[in-house]
Amino acid sequence: MSKELAQAQAAARIPDLIKIGEIPSEYGQTLTTDVIDPVTSTQSSCRFTLNRVGGFLHSNSKITLGCVPLVAASFYPLNTGVGNLIKEAHLRIGNKTVCSTQDFSSLHAYHSLFLTNENNKEREQYLSQRAINHGWNYTDASDTSAQTYSLDLGRNETKAVGGVVGTYARNLLPFQVHDVSDADTIAAAPVYSIYLSDLFPFLQYNQIPAFMIDEEIHIDLVFQDTNSNLAQVANPNESQSRRMCVQDGLAQTSAFQIDLNELKLIYDSISYDGEIMRQYEEQNPRLSFQYVDYRLAKRTGTEAAFTNLTFPIGGNGRLVTKVIFGAQANENYISESLMNGDGVAKSGTATLATPSPLSVNLRYNDRFEFAIDRNNTALIFHTTGAAEGQTPFVTRNEYSTEEIPPANPAGGVTALTTGTFEGNIQNNSFAGLGGNFNWVAIKPNRNERVNNKGLDLIYKNTLPAGTYTLRCYVELLKVATVENGLFDCYFA
Repeated sequence: MSKELAQAQAAARIPDLIKIGEIPSEYGQTLTTDVIDPVTSTQSSCRFTLNRVGGFLHSNSKITLGCVPLVAASFYPLNTGVGNLIKEAHLRIGNKTVCSTQDFSSLHAYHSLFLTNENNKEREQYLSQRAINHGWNYTDASDTSAQTYSLDLGRNETKAVGGVVGTYARNLLPFQVHDVSDADTIAAAPVYSIYLSDLFPFLQYNQIPAFMIDEEIHIDLVFQDTNSNLAQVANPNESQSRRMCVQDGLAQTSAFQIDLNELKLIYDSISYDGEIMRQYEEQNPRLSFQYVDYRLAKRTGTEAAFTNLTFPIGGNGRLVTKVIFGAQANENYISESLMNGDGVAKSGTATLATPSPLSVNLRYNDRFEFAIDRNNTALIFHTTGAAEGQTPFVTRNEYSTEEIPPANPAGGVTALTTGTFEGNIQNNSFAGLGGNFNWVAIKPNRNERVNNKGLDLIYKNTLPAGTYTLRCYVELLKVATVENGLFDCYFA
């Protein structure tokens, strides 16, 4: 066997260690877990810094977060969980920004649509307190009649007085509630975590070869504001809690503080046999990664501003792989609710005259994505699933409050229970889940680079009176390289 052939075969045996997946069993793997404190931390932001890690930074490393209890029963929004505490997330290597996401909790709410019920019930409610799982709402003693469905976290419900259809009272598991009753309950407040791969899309498909990078890795988080007066409730000056939700009837204005003692980065570094690592570095003097990053465009106005809107959303000269958007109602930003506004997308209320209030399209390179604006709710739901490659795991009544004329023009068909969860009515559109998951995603199908004019979002929605914010995330393709110990990234 020639020397060149032997070298080629040896190189072929070296696995692609940066890709997430299985590694041949003959390669010994060492996993090291470290828990580090932030280098700076306040109630508004924090920074974690990693010096050169001896291996690959694993994507399932996580950051732990928690709040100090201030009322008898508080909890994180059920659709975003502890991710609601994060307003902005930035991954920086050296002086280069790899990923940067603004209004992170809203984007996190969209991505949470695609978690299965089983995942939420069996894993996420313990890891991050995302808890959108559905179960039948039985209404008789024999448990054979279920005329509605409800949130179901595995805890037996409490039957309301009279046993009226759909009026079971459900609650979180005891350990999930922040309780200020005494010193013991305060000390037992839950601490949740969020994966780095959820924070930064770069890490969803690649692991950082930190041992090949001579620059520091920084993780910067900006925390959610403690309070907000967006809802403009009975007292316009009343400032609602933004970081947490509260049980029905409790104080809504508490300024919840992040427990900085529980703020940690738990990072896993993976390394292999020293010879394998050396050969891998020699055989890959220049590594290249492809990933996506998000840019946010948003507009705030009254309902009239969204009846016929052409909204420039950017993407000029870039490769755009997806557009994600949803209109959020200011009046939903109340803490006495299940979702506290952030991450809640609103659709209008249908009538016989307007059976589908929402109409969308995308225009770029002087052409429309769809020949006819899409205004059928089922088709918009399908478009969103096709853009993501999987079906959103939310129900019809959660995705849209649209009625079904003419069969029931007065109130539509409602299968979501009128019962409560933590005292808040589940099918309510402000304090509950009704129609509050109406995110839309469009995947451009022509694989063209967007010209200098950028993309225009055609958005037409008949909304109830109020103030709304339309958030639109443009997913852009980026490329990163590692060469001679230096990290670089740029738009594709």
